[in-house]
Amino acid sequence: MKKNIKLLLMLPLLLMGIVACDETEEAGEYDNWEVRNVAFIDSIAEVARANASGDWKVFLSYDVNGEMEWDNQYYVYCQVLRQSDGAESPAFTDTVLVNYRGRLIPSKTYPNGAIFDESYLGQLDPEVNVPQKLNLSGCVRGWITAMLHMTKGETLATGDVWRVYIPSTLGYANRTDVSSIPEGSTLIFDLNLVDFFPVGTPVPDDY
Repeated sequence: MKKNIKLLLMLPLLLMGIVACDETEEAGEYDNWEVRNVAFIDSIAEVARANASGDWKVFLSYDVNGEMEWDNQYYVYCQVLRQSDGAESPAFTDTVLVNYRGRLIPSKTYPNGAIFDESYLGQLDPEVNVPQKLNLSGCVRGWITAMLHMTKGETLATGDVWRVYIPSTLGYANRTDVSSIPEGSTLIFDLNLVDFFPVGTPVPDDY
């Protein structure tokens, strides 16, 4: 009987412990988030610069002095998933047509990274996906940097497809007005450049 009474007395404490553990795990999804993101981009930078696979490109942000030394937070790391059969790249003032999907770094709940924005569902298929029309100059610095080096294809379905890793500094940094993206987040974008148009050139309606 005494043992049963002790168990009954301990039960609330055990339940409180379970709840506390659950709350800790839930709150832990973004614990040390900025530190984790810096470590993540440092690891990507190491792989990209080693370029053992031969499909990585590293670009210093378009708007900083290339004669100075910068840390990993000022570079964009691009893995070429498909090489375009063309040679033309957009200019800063161009309108770009892009298929894209944006993710955060892997976490406990989202081992492949939580998707925060996308222009298509399922697998990328440039033959059927409707690209988004964007003024390149209005995009985040890392996106601009990558796009300035990407090329469109001879056909709409043969443009570059890159996986682009954008450090927080070249993304949304510590902005709090982007609710779906925690402060200090690395941005991982799958980008497919479909086409681009110089400033003042109308985009055809069939897009």
